[in-house]
Amino acid sequence: MDMKDIIQVFIDNIIDILPKIGGSILVLVTGFILGKILGMIAKSFAEKLKIDENFGNTAVGRALQGFNLSISDFIGVSFRWFIYIFSLLVSIDLLGIPALERFSTIAIEYLPCLLGGMLILIGGMLIAEIIAKILYESLTGINVPYSRLILLFTRYVLYSIVLVTSLFVMKIDVTALYSLLNAIFLGTAVGIGGAIAIAVGFGMKDYISKSVETWLETAEKTEKGQVIREYEDKIRDYQREVARLEEELSKERKKTLELEELRKIEIDKYEKVELELDKRLKELISDRGHVIHAKGGYRIEIKDISSFPLTKVLVTLTNNGFRASLEKTKSGYIIVARLTKTI
Repeated sequence: MDMKDIIQVFIDNIIDILPKIGGSILVLVTGFILGKILGMIAKSFAEKLKIDENFGNTAVGRALQGFNLSISDFIGVSFRWFIYIFSLLVSIDLLGIPALERFSTIAIEYLPCLLGGMLILIGGMLIAEIIAKILYESLTGINVPYSRLILLFTRYVLYSIVLVTSLFVMKIDVTALYSLLNAIFLGTAVGIGGAIAIAVGFGMKDYISKSVETWLETAEKTEKGQVIREYEDKIRDYQREVARLEEELSKERKKTLELEELRKIEIDKYEKVELELDKRLKELISDRGHVIHAKGGYRIEIKDISSFPLTKVLVTLTNNGFRASLEKTKSGYIIVARLTKTI
């Protein structure tokens, strides 16, 4: 093969791959724009549902706060990056590179499972919190003792179910985790039941009485600890809210000072003595009135009082040694200005 054939093959390869590169770039740009839009829509939808306000103090909300993210932020970011990754994989697939084609195909097929698992994890935890709150309100309403301890156990059970389900949807093997949770639940039930049966069978009334008393004290301490943690979380939330309000107040004060400064500059502009007063009045009034010299002063006829710069004209006349007054005539309003001192 001579040099001419080599060059021709090279050009043919370039021509063949250019449409693929162009298509990949187009998919990436479209995915970037679409990801931004869908991410903002998802975040806005979550904010309208007031998810941050209702679930900001939950385990999910507190975990995300450690990364300076709210739940609505996380939902928006998740949707945005799902679209980004999907468009990236599609663009790789369009290039037709054998080494990456298989990987991109598998990844594209797996992405819906990953997104579904994440949605189940977040949504399931939020639903678990709703169920836990309903249960807690019901228990406290009928004065059931150790309601907070029951609430902790309920959350633990619901979170376990949600975690196993989400991992299963993500096609992650949960056999070991499922067996561990089963062992924990079964062991807890068998341990408590067996201890009570043995104690009763041997007539160990004093022992079981002391044990029950110890368990109740431990449960009470756990419940008090939970109450303290909840109050501490609330205090931290109040502190963050106070800091946010102080920051907003500081911005408003700064804005007010800036407006006051601008107002002062504007007033100072009209309080200066004008050497060419006629010219200045014509600039202020323009076509909204008519300036007439009368008896060493001015008679200004106002065409439209609603658009006339009344304050500016009166301040300018007053600070240039004129006593100005607004009068109403049959034809409309006029300003009469008479010289009171020599400038």
